[in-house]
Amino acid sequence: AISTCRATISPAPNFAYSHCLRRVTDEEMEGVDLSSWRVALNGAECVVPEVARAFQRRFAAWGFRPEALTPVYGLSEASLAVTFSDPARPFVSRRFDRSRLAVGAGAVRESPQGREIVSVGCPIPGVGLRIVGTDGRPLPAAHTGEVECRGPSIMDGYVGDTAATYEALRDGWLRTGDLGFLFEGELYLTGRAKDMLLLRGRNYAPEEVEQAVGSVEGVRPGAAVAVSWLPEGAEGERLLVLVEARRDVHAADFDRIARECEARILAATGLSPDHVAVLPAGSLPRTSSGKIRRQAALAQHLTGTLGPPAPVTRLRLAAAVLRSAVAFLWARVRR
Repeated sequence: AISTCRATISPAPNFAYSHCLRRVTDEEMEGVDLSSWRVALNGAECVVPEVARAFQRRFAAWGFRPEALTPVYGLSEASLAVTFSDPARPFVSRRFDRSRLAVGAGAVRESPQGREIVSVGCPIPGVGLRIVGTDGRPLPAAHTGEVECRGPSIMDGYVGDTAATYEALRDGWLRTGDLGFLFEGELYLTGRAKDMLLLRGRNYAPEEVEQAVGSVEGVRPGAAVAVSWLPEGAEGERLLVLVEARRDVHAADFDRIARECEARILAATGLSPDHVAVLPAGSLPRTSSGKIRRQAALAQHLTGTLGPPAPVTRLRLAAAVLRSAVAFLWARVRR
């Protein structure tokens, strides 16, 4: 469609770019011209630098420009856009010392052997951005904390949920729940406040573990979860990794995938998972915008309810439509 209609802007999450790398063949690209594609927005989930670079290299042969790949940051509560990278330059990434990326660890510092993080750019016009500590006070540049934003597009609140609204909004600032820091004026995200892995007294970003398994043969792109939890009677937290296999992968390969995931995680992060579970495609719960819900995945795994959704039938579809209609009418009545 981009080639045929000469489209200039198209958004997608990181896993979609990874999916294109795996599934689109050179034969299918025959006659395609991507030179009109000026802004390829990459957001909604962690931007993986290896995937971004691979996409730039692979599709350059069909006119895709390196500077078109544009990492961005936004969320539904902000009516989406918060920061944009400069679309006139290729994306920027830096490596930072892992020990300085935690909240309260002091100023971040660059390190050649550190974790590579992609910049998601600067706030768009009219949007304010700040990083705050656990006490809610603004932090100086290069210090990791919770990302907060404000502006004309920020939500008024959650419909029918006063408690959640009170928790999310503070003096006009939206508490995003995302962790990050400002470095040379640009935002770098490190993870979700509630999703951090607590292992042996240290905090680790789940994204780094999840990215480590992304290149394992048979793993579905963008479909991995790393969570920690404390089992009853255990002396410490356990690291659980849940990955979805591609739809064309047989269950007989699941053990091999699990072993390769364990090896990749150990090599990339120094962490040894207590358990890697390989799941059928579609098993991990997601939000309406496609983000994986880590804590929901953990809860379903522990209760034995984690699995792919039931096939869609006419009866299930009719029931879903009926539930939506009832919810809509009930909301109208309560106004």
